[in-house]
Amino acid sequence: MIFQDANGHEIRVVTNVLEASAEKIAEMYQARWTVEVFFRWIKQYLNVPTLFGTSENAVYNQLFAAFIAYVLLRWLYHRTEKRTTSPLSFLSFARRFFSGQLPLEWKSEMATVLFEYARIYGRSMPNFG
Repeated sequence: MIFQDANGHEIRVVTNVLEASAEKIAEMYQARWTVEVFFRWIKQYLNVPTLFGTSENAVYNQLFAAFIAYVLLRWLYHRTEKRTTSPLSFLSFARRFFSGQLPLEWKSEMATVLFEYARIYGRSMPNFG
């Protein structure tokens, strides 16, 4: 089966779905490809190489936990980045954060950001540091 994508590039697909039109197969391919791209993003940016559970609830729980961790890490990066003089990309920040290799300046500013947040929202952080 041959069809063109939105940019006019020719795409060839081998299929055993003979009762569907080329347009329908192109729609199915696009929908499946979107899912593949989404899961590739999850594996790369949310550090979810495999799903631990097989039930729908287990998958949702793992993905929601990964999304929450990602948003918190992004928030911490943006709040800390404004205060530092040594530039790091988010990807470099995340890798160094998880490996414990952040520069001292970033660690210090991160602690300041977290203490300020705790002070503003009335939270105590007695064991932090």
